[in-house]
Amino acid sequence: MDLQETTRRVQEGLAVETKVVRFRDGAREDEPDDAVPAEVALLVADGSPARGFASYCTVDMARFPTNVVDGAGRRVASELITVGRAGQREFSDLLAACAFAVAGGSLHVTPLAMIPDAVEASAPGHATRHALLVPPFIWPELPIVVEEDADDEAGLPAQVTTWLQVVPISDGEFRYATDHGAQSLFDRLERAGADVSDLDRASVI
Repeated sequence: MDLQETTRRVQEGLAVETKVVRFRDGAREDEPDDAVPAEVALLVADGSPARGFASYCTVDMARFPTNVVDGAGRRVASELITVGRAGQREFSDLLAACAFAVAGGSLHVTPLAMIPDAVEASAPGHATRHALLVPPFIWPELPIVVEEDADDEAGLPAQVTTWLQVVPISDGEFRYATDHGAQSLFDRLERAGADVSDLDRASVI
């Protein structure tokens, strides 16, 4: 699925006007001097899912490695989405940081995976510091799974693209998920009605 098609599908799912912003990753110490930094495009949708909020979604991250295949042997790719208060534009930086962490190739990108220090690295000083990836639960019209056939001419295998929601979590929540499992943490977040659109929300742990 190309950038244009992904953007169109996400725009339909968010049902509001959107704009595309691009981020380029910084140089890494372990990369050669002539390495091309990773880039990612984000869709920003003000007023989604409601007035006073903004949705942020990657639209070209599916090319990054997730180290996941499904039962049919198809590569499972991912795009990321998150929601923030309209005034907290740091959510776009957070989403880009998560995408670049995936681009590094060392993560197993599945529901309930965690990305340590994702918030702290992109928007330091907030009550939340890390990121938890969960199935999206805020955008009912978003196409959560998109199946793509193999393209023999281009040498591309069959692929399934899914969307994962980035939820900022605190140090205490990160430790709890490490000790008791990320599903247990997600259940506690749901029971507490945690405001996942606020980087400075109170920790549930």
